[in-house]
Amino acid sequence: MQANNREAAAVQAPDELGVVDGSTYGAELRAIMDRSFCLAERYRAQQARADRAGSHPDIVEFERRFTARFRKLGVPMFAHCFVRGMVEQDSLFAAGLSKAHGGQSPHNYGLAVDIVHGTKAWDLTRKQWELVGHVGHEVARQLGVNVEWGGDWKFYDPAHWEIANWRDIGTSWYEPLRTPEGRV
Repeated sequence: MQANNREAAAVQAPDELGVVDGSTYGAELRAIMDRSFCLAERYRAQQARADRAGSHPDIVEFERRFTARFRKLGVPMFAHCFVRGMVEQDSLFAAGLSKAHGGQSPHNYGLAVDIVHGTKAWDLTRKQWELVGHVGHEVARQLGVNVEWGGDWKFYDPAHWEIANWRDIGTSWYEPLRTPEGRV
């Protein structure tokens, strides 16, 4: 059995998820749609940009389904970061961009992903990020993976998704490969 008690029978493809209710998120969806960019070479290159090596299979599958669901809606989303080294994490903490020191973030253990818009990056409105969160939670539920979204936190981080029980999983599922720079 995989982490988060994922049951294969409960998994549905992103295509089977309900369409986002236009009366609730219609304007936000239209504002972040870019169907032509979803067909562009630059978007295809973005899909391979984040290094997935060392990432937990559940968070990788979540990201794959998440970006596929948005692509079907005409919204170019891509994984900006999965695994982050300790030195990079400490730098983000020092810059005030993270609340976690090296070793205290799920990114340090391959148990998180930051997903951003293909042309707008992090520059979405709160309501647009709310749409992203809504769809992400729907994808996770359909996949049977328990995730937490950084858009629900006091320290607002709407691009961030992590395995909900990541501290319980920790490094038990893999042996980190360390470099002199502290990259896991």
